[in-house]
Amino acid sequence: MKVLIADDSPVLVTALRKLLEQSGYEVVAAMDGLEAVQRFYQENPDLVLLDIQMPKLHGYVVCRLLKEDPASRHIPVLILTGRDSAEDRYWGNRSGADGYLTKESMGEELLDAIQSALASRALSDMGRVEPLPQSLDESDVLSRVCEVLDRKLFEATIVNDIVGVGVRAMDLEATVAEALNIIRRILDFEAGGVVLPNERRLLVRFEKQISPGDYDEFRSLSALRCRQFTTADVTVEDLSVSFVHGFGKDQELEDVAIEDSGWPSFAVAPLWSRGEVVGVLVLGSQREDVFGDSIDRTLRTIEPHVASVVDSARHYQKLLEQEARSSLSSLFE
Repeated sequence: MKVLIADDSPVLVTALRKLLEQSGYEVVAAMDGLEAVQRFYQENPDLVLLDIQMPKLHGYVVCRLLKEDPASRHIPVLILTGRDSAEDRYWGNRSGADGYLTKESMGEELLDAIQSALASRALSDMGRVEPLPQSLDESDVLSRVCEVLDRKLFEATIVNDIVGVGVRAMDLEATVAEALNIIRRILDFEAGGVVLPNERRLLVRFEKQISPGDYDEFRSLSALRCRQFTTADVTVEDLSVSFVHGFGKDQELEDVAIEDSGWPSFAVAPLWSRGEVVGVLVLGSQREDVFGDSIDRTLRTIEPHVASVVDSARHYQKLLEQEARSSLSSLFE
């Protein structure tokens, strides 16, 4: 097993090298953040020990670069630093680090953390193909930093738009319609919806006219994926459908004479809120290979915020229904 140590202290690097080599690890070292990224892609280590305060590139930036790359995000990164504030631990977690240790933890505690991180990687790493070594110069690394910063700004803007949906009092259908409208700006799909497992209901929008066969297949796939992420036994037979926007909302699909195209690309994101899956976001495209790693990353970013606005709308809808029942009851008293 190969470990990359990234720290600008020669004394600490020497001590860590001795500790790890005595435990059977191969060690490579980098003295600043820029070199850490370069050595990582040259050496393909099995684990990274990363300082925070380093020249050229901050440790948090290095960690985020590695965790944003689909080819390297499975490699464990343990932050090993002399800083122990709540703020530092928070940013370590937000950067994607797999663990946070202080330099007072050197010794058995560090070796245990390394073994635990490597064991966790082995469990989730079956069949993964290791990336080929790459030679990156300084401009390559800085270009990757700029790409990550641009993407984070882009994601923050989208998240802000989605959160804005939640502050407006709207019923469930209107909320899902607006959320899907925002997602449609950044993800290319022909069908999008939210399955509500407790209500056994699919709120869906189609961006083009589709055939009855494609409608049935999308409904079936939505029910299947819902069962995969929840304990609710949602079948296609009991999954009701509401059109929240687009084609199909004001038209009977049986009247549309279009050939079946299927859904060769289908993306799913469970919507977790308060410890349970309140819905399942489903996106379908009739083109091959539309949803790649970048789409998966975007879905992971927006999922908690979509979940929050959908859950809030569900509760708001229930309050509206209770108020309506109460008003009806008062008419007959």
